[in-house]
Amino acid sequence: MTTTVTENARRAVRFFELLSAKDVDSWGELWHEDARITVPYPADGFPEVIEGKDTIVSGFRTLMANFRSFQANLTAVYPAADSDAVVVEYRNDATLMTGTSYTNVNIAVFRFTDGLISEYHDYFDPRRFQTVVDALPRD
Repeated sequence: MTTTVTENARRAVRFFELLSAKDVDSWGELWHEDARITVPYPADGFPEVIEGKDTIVSGFRTLMANFRSFQANLTAVYPAADSDAVVVEYRNDATLMTGTSYTNVNIAVFRFTDGLISEYHDYFDPRRFQTVVDALPRD
């Protein structure tokens, strides 16, 4: 399947629309089976790498259930010329189920295979995200 830079940018925007709606099932359809999330600076207790669509969707189902509200406000979308990459700048404004506010400013890098997200790198302040990780249910 051949895709254009514009289609990939639309998919990246859709990714955040679905997260903001907490529609993890539809959001999961955006991912390639062999997808990988990389978090270069993870909060304590959060993985640096998450591999495979099923693992990603399962993990985000748990993560998003931890939010009473979640809004990703996109401030810029940069499709890379002559590449399948898209860079998105965004700000999270959320409230955890505990009532605690969570905000962060992120930069995400998307890569696509066959029109599906195959790589997602998320750069953010791990100290702020620690609030979210600490509120996650423990196994």
